[in-house]
Amino acid sequence: MNCLDYRRSLAAGEAETADMKAHRLQCAACAAQWRGHAEFEHELRDGLAVEIPPGFEERLRNALVYSRRRFLAAAGVAAAAAGIGAYAWLWRDGPLALACIEFVMKEEAKSIMMGAMPHAEAEAALAGTLPLGRIERIGQVRHIGPCPFNGATAYHVVLAVPQGKVTLLVMPEARVAGEQAGHDGLYASVVALRKGSVGVIGNDKAVVNSIVGALRT
Repeated sequence: MNCLDYRRSLAAGEAETADMKAHRLQCAACAAQWRGHAEFEHELRDGLAVEIPPGFEERLRNALVYSRRRFLAAAGVAAAAAGIGAYAWLWRDGPLALACIEFVMKEEAKSIMMGAMPHAEAEAALAGTLPLGRIERIGQVRHIGPCPFNGATAYHVVLAVPQGKVTLLVMPEARVAGEQAGHDGLYASVVALRKGSVGVIGNDKAVVNSIVGALRT
C-alpha cells in the first residue's frame, strides 16, 4: 500500500486494515495523518454528544404542527387571492427543514457511529442527485453515509468549512425547495436539486445561507 491509497481509505472512513496499519507504522507522514484524523473524530463525537434541551421534543412537535397549519392557511389564501407575494413567506419554518434540525439534534451522532461509505460508493450513490465532487469543492467531507430520514433513504454528510461544521442531508426522493427553519440554536434550509433535495443545517445562519448559495450556482 502506498501513501495515496492509505489516505484515500482513511478519508473514506474505512476501518484500518492490516495493510493500512503496516504502512502507517513505517510512514511518519501517514502516521501523522492518522493521528489528526483520530483527533478530529474524537472532537466530532464530543461535539455531537450534547444533551437535548429539556422540552425540546415537545417544542419541536408544536413547531411542526404550527408550521403545517400555517402552510395550509397560507395555501388557501394564495389560492383565493392568487397573490404572488404570499410565496415570500409561505415556506418559512417548513416541516422538512425542522425535521432536518431534529435529525442533527437526535440522530447525527448515531449515524456517524454506524460508519462511513467508501469514497467510490458515495460517488456512485450521489452522482444523479448532488455529485460528491461538487460537495468537495465547498468543504472537506468528514463523514458520508446512508441513513433513514423522512420515510426514505438520505445521505448524511458532515462537511468541514472554514467557518466550522455543517451537515448536509441529501434526499434523492424528496424535491422540496424554499423551506427554512430555526430552532434551539440550529438553522436549516432545504434546496431543490435537479433530482431530489438537500438540507443544509448548521449553528450559523450566515454560513448555512452561504452554502445554500454555493449549491444553487
